[in-house]
Amino acid sequence: MASPFVARRGIDILADIMQCMDPAASRTLLQNLAKSVPAVAGELRKRLFTFDDLAHGDARGLQRLLKLTTLRDLALALKGASEAVLQALAANMSQRAIEDLRDEITHLGPRRVSEIEEARHRILLTARQLVEKRELFIQRGRPDERLVD
Repeated sequence: MASPFVARRGIDILADIMQCMDPAASRTLLQNLAKSVPAVAGELRKRLFTFDDLAHGDARGLQRLLKLTTLRDLALALKGASEAVLQALAANMSQRAIEDLRDEITHLGPRRVSEIEEARHRILLTARQLVEKRELFIQRGRPDERLVD
């Protein structure tokens, strides 16, 4: 039986490794690659699953992700998040849950970037599991690749 890595390219393997790395180390590596080998950095960005990609998640999958995420992690992760991610997640929450989230964010106060990245990392681990189980779909890139109910 052939190895599962035979048909994979090196960039795909590197992307998998970077997904498991500490977010700060992964970002540093990507920044350094962008300076020395911009084409490779561009290809890696296309393959890496980031917190901002949640803005392109399907409603049912995002609802499942929210159920599996603690309020504290969500509040931490949303500090400084893009407007697109905030809107996508809020669109899949009840008004009561949004109010609870606002209260938790206010209660947390200022936090270290490392805490925020750790919370995002935990959420992304859950999101990756949901993607693998085909319970969450991320539609980024080509507009002709839309999901149809």
